[in-house]
Formats: sequence, structure tokens, C-alpha cells
Amino acid sequence: MSINNHLHTLSQSRLNNPYPLYHLARRFINKALSLPSDIACDINSSEWFEQSVLWPRYQRRLEQHKTKLPSLDASDLEIVKELEQEGLSITSLDKLNVPDSLHLIEAAQCVAFELAQQSKLPGYIGKHTLMAAANQLLAHPEILYWGLSERILKIVECYLGLPVGYGGLSFYHSVADGRDAGPRIWHRDKEDWRMIKVGVYLNDVDESGGPFQCIKPDPNTWLVKTLPKYKGLTHSELEELLNMNFSDWLTSCIGNTGTVFFADTSRCYHRGKPPENKDRAAIFFHYFSDRPKNPFYCDRSPLSSQQIHDFNRQLPSNLQGYMNWRDKCPGLGRHIPSNQMRVDNW
Repeated sequence: MSINNHLHTLSQSRLNNPYPLYHLARRFINKALSLPSDIACDINSSEWFEQSVLWPRYQRRLEQHKTKLPSLDASDLEIVKELEQEGLSITSLDKLNVPDSLHLIEAAQCVAFELAQQSKLPGYIGKHTLMAAANQLLAHPEILYWGLSERILKIVECYLGLPVGYGGLSFYHSVADGRDAGPRIWHRDKEDWRMIKVGVYLNDVDESGGPFQCIKPDPNTWLVKTLPKYKGLTHSELEELLNMNFSDWLTSCIGNTGTVFFADTSRCYHRGKPPENKDRAAIFFHYFSDRPKNPFYCDRSPLSSQQIHDFNRQLPSNLQGYMNWRDKCPGLGRHIPSNQMRVDNW
């Protein structure tokens, strides 16, 4: 086939299937809308401003709150200790014994089934990752409620050392295509000095099933010091860097349905390994301080501001405010629009 004929065929296929063009246009628009938050993040990450203004402010808040931290039992203290040492702690719903965990799994399996069916529809075929939409989560509020469990919130607060902001959740259906893209790229999150993602597997995940992976402490420290701040890497790029200097640098979170892991994704380079043999379904609950370093990167929930406000009003009085953390943010950080590329799942 000649080059002209090939280009004509490619153009015709794009006209017949407009979805890639739609997603490309959407990414362009989201990138433009994200400029204010990108600029603000660059300022916050600059060496002088970070160390002279933001870091001292953060240390003062830690000092003021340390006498207000909740007490934990031995098993929960062990999770915090593992987070301090490794940036990761792996457990299970059975061991955590959080109330309503059975309801969480039952509701989540319904959403996981919907996303699996959705991945086979025109417009979604070829996507490596699908995320549950707001209407799917609001139809099963027990999923959002689980993230406000008292035990989870206490563990997170003791690790952060500050009052907690609950950023909702991301509900992922990862397609078994082996593609190294999107959340499968090695990266660190930008939201706060410390943050926690609590991951819950909704199916059995082995090494080829798309486990959450993170870099072990020593090689991670080396990466953070060596690479430009927040630089993302493909797996082959990371292997080339680390294999020359470390023999053991990777942790894979493998486990059955109901496996739970706590990970500090701002400290640790991490990724979702591309699943190869079967699709993976998992929920990631997001936590940071109620005054995060980069609040405009924290809105990962598919819920709108109004939906979050309405959901918050329905909560018991002791849980109100965790989702409305942005109301406590001082200065311009409260008003800078959310980074749209963080919630774009294409």
C-alpha cells in the first residue's frame, strides 16, 4: 500500500471512529484548564519558596497538633510504624475488621461488574483504565462511607501528624493489555508532604494481575535525590537506573480479594503494574492533611463540589468536614481551579 493510500485509510478510520479525536480534544482542553494549577505547583515546588515558606509553616502545624493525635491499639500502631519505615503496609479487610467491610465488597463488586461491561462498549475499547463515575458511586454510598471509618481515619491522622482531609476515592478497572501508560507509569504524587492511599483489591491479584508496586526505601531515597522533582518514568527507564545500583528495589502488593494496603504515594515512587492475564478492579481511598501543600491536585474524586457538599451534609456530625477540607485552605490555594489532568482517565 502506498503512503497516500495508507494516510487516506487512516483518515477514514478516524472519521468512522471519532472517539480518539474526542479524547484528544478533551485532553487538550483539560491541559489548558490545568495551567493555573501547574504554575502554582511549580512555585510551591521551587527550592526557595518550599524551604523558606511552606516547610516552616508545615513544621509549625505538626508541632501544634502532636498533642491532639488519637491513641491507637498495637496493631494499628504497627501499620503506622511500617508506613514510617517502608512507606507501605499490607493487611486485609479481615484483619482490619472495619465495620461494614462486607457491604463495601458487595457494593464494589456491582460497580466493578458495570465497569467491566463498559470496557467492551464502543468508545471505551482500547482504554487501559476506566474509572467509576459520580453517579455509580452515589448509587452505592457505602463505598464512600467506608473511607470515613473511624479506625482508618485514626491511622491516617497518626501517620500524617495533622487533621485529615478525605479526598474521596478512585475506583479503577484496569484492562489486561500490558500497556505501560497513565497510572502505570512510575511517579510520585504532588498533593502534600505526606499522604496516604488506602487500596482495596476487588479480585485476586498475582504478579501478572496488575499489582500495586512501590520502590523500597533506600533506592527510593536515591531516586528522589537523583531525579528532577516529580519526574515520571516508564518501567524500562526505571530498570535501567536502578539495576545498576540496587539488586533488590521493588515491592509488589500481591493478594486475594479484600487485600488492603496503606501507601504514602507522595514519598514513594509507585505505579499500578500493567495487568497481563486478567483485568484488575481496585479502589483507592485518598487522604492528606486538611491544608495540603498543593490543594489543586487533591480533587481526584469524580464527585462535583456540590455533590461533595450534599454528601457531607448527610454525614453524622462527627464526620462532617473531612470531605470539605478545601474550606479550611488559606490564601490563593483555596481558589485555584483543580488540575484537570489529574482526573482525566484516558
